Amino acid sequence: MSTLAEGSLSRVERRKARTNRRFLEVSRRLFSEKGIYWAKIEDITELADQGKGTFYKYFDSKEAIICALLKEGLDELTFQTEQAVQKVPTGPKTLSAAIEARVDFFLNCPEYLLFFHQVRGLMQLQVAVANDLRAIYDAHLDRLAELIKPAMNGVDQSGSARDIARAMAAYTSGVLTYDVLFEGQESTERRRNYFVDMLDRSLQPLLKPNKGSR
Repeated sequence: MSTLAEGSLSRVERRKARTNRRFLEVSRRLFSEKGIYWAKIEDITELADQGKGTFYKYFDSKEAIICALLKEGLDELTFQTEQAVQKVPTGPKTLSAAIEARVDFFLNCPEYLLFFHQVRGLMQLQVAVANDLRAIYDAHLDRLAELIKPAMNGVDQSGSARDIARAMAAYTSGVLTYDVLFEGQESTERRRNYFVDMLDRSLQPLLKPNKGSR
């Protein structure tokens, strides 16, 4: 929360905002270290130095805080992507800028990389929270599709900006997740330019019309 925003809040509201922020930060770390399936509310409250009663004043369940973290992370990822594409001319460089922004986001915030990976698994299960998580992801993909439309140059394609957005989201986070898991965070960071280039060369062909569909 910005200093200006904090200044407009009362003392009680500022304290509530700090407690809410503490729960989110602790949960993100725990979910990255222990996993969303194994981390318990008791783990969150202990690390946050808060009681369970306080937790339930802010979140109805562990699933509720997972949804809050997902939205927060995707909102920040969207913001950074938007900032990047606004700095480049319309055309293929728009997609390149979006890819680069996503790679940098995940390398700078590896906790989100692993968290998103786990959430995608949870979305495939027959659990009540799956629909809420899918709705958050859908909103992110819709916005991402709007951001990369300028890369398509108005070409009539067999696919759509949404298809490209989905492919970029899946491929970028998937490649980086596997590399971090098997090679380590430092190794992945050192090869940042390699991943940006590889992903760009893999995804740029999606901007070209599929001649076989005409």
